[in-house]
Amino acid sequence: MKKLLRFFTINILILIAVLFSISSVDAKVVKKTTTTKKVYSAKINHVEILATRYKTVLNAQMKNKVSKIALSSNGYNVAITDSALKKALNETSSINNVDRVYITKVFVKKRFIGYTLKIQYKIQTAQNNVNSNNVQAIYETETYKKSLNFFLLDKHKEDINKLSYEIAKAIFDARTSIYIPKELYLGDIKKLTEAIEDVLYSYSDFGYLRRIGYTVDTKGATLTFGYSLSQDEILKMNVGLYDVVKNTASKIEAQINSSNTLEEKIKIIHDYIAYNFNYDVDFLKTNDEAQYARDSHAYYALTTNKAICGGYSSAFQRLTKYFGIESLIVIGTADGDAHAWNKVKVGDMWLHVDVTFDDPVVYGYPNRNMIRYDYFLKTDEEMARTHRWN
Repeated sequence: MKKLLRFFTINILILIAVLFSISSVDAKVVKKTTTTKKVYSAKINHVEILATRYKTVLNAQMKNKVSKIALSSNGYNVAITDSALKKALNETSSINNVDRVYITKVFVKKRFIGYTLKIQYKIQTAQNNVNSNNVQAIYETETYKKSLNFFLLDKHKEDINKLSYEIAKAIFDARTSIYIPKELYLGDIKKLTEAIEDVLYSYSDFGYLRRIGYTVDTKGATLTFGYSLSQDEILKMNVGLYDVVKNTASKIEAQINSSNTLEEKIKIIHDYIAYNFNYDVDFLKTNDEAQYARDSHAYYALTTNKAICGGYSSAFQRLTKYFGIESLIVIGTADGDAHAWNKVKVGDMWLHVDVTFDDPVVYGYPNRNMIRYDYFLKTDEEMARTHRWN
């Protein structure tokens, strides 16, 4: 048993180290400043740029239930700012429990300078407490179940794999411990550790998990977990993910529905992420565990448009799943550094898509006017030139 304990501890520490080191690949990506490949340019959309700025401010203020918010025009005219504000409110109000917004335009000497927003928030009624550690994290039953089912993917549904489901659900809820009855893993510690690895390799969103341990008795095993974020923040991201993905999907749904081929649908999702996301180069300077967890989560990536490779791959996986396209996350290395990307099923083939590497980074900052396809729908043979995986 001592040998098994040491084996489990060593493997879990290695696994966690791999997950946390995923960010290191992006330092390598920063160095990729030139390319001989053909690039595809897009015009700068000032409404999108301003809307992103507005969303950042609104999310931060609404999270703290601020009732009055001031927004600058940033030098743009009324037509652009009105469009940007409408877009920002559409993408922030629902996830921040906003009931009504009263908007007043602000002028100084007849010159338009911005807006004053008065915010009214909905009064939440608690119907289901998914809290396991005496933290007040309360959500409506229907919302929680819908989000859980969407988050855990088909292979970790309760009626398919009870063992992996219980582990994944515990990490989803940010529980500090769970008890696994012996019959679920048949008393085989190897089966238990394989289930844990299966869960961890399935979700970039679980980047907030920092530690796993276990003890056993005659009736089962107790798993214990440690996190880099609070349970409140974790639950907000996990339970809120479905609505955020749904809102994002609505922006490209018309394009998806009018596409004639599966490849075209995948390209639309790929292009949306590559064009709208900014690589979090600031994280590379700090390696802060909490920011790593946020940058690896699809909720954070889709609400802030900021991510590292885990966030890129998770957002791609969530959006493809929403549109009924089979995909998975691949964890390995790229150019020798730890990295995460995706595989997507096209016909009978599983092809690679690395949106992070297709979103060029020049001198440490994303160039939003370029999208490339160097790592789009590549075979294993093609991808193996720069990437390695198990």
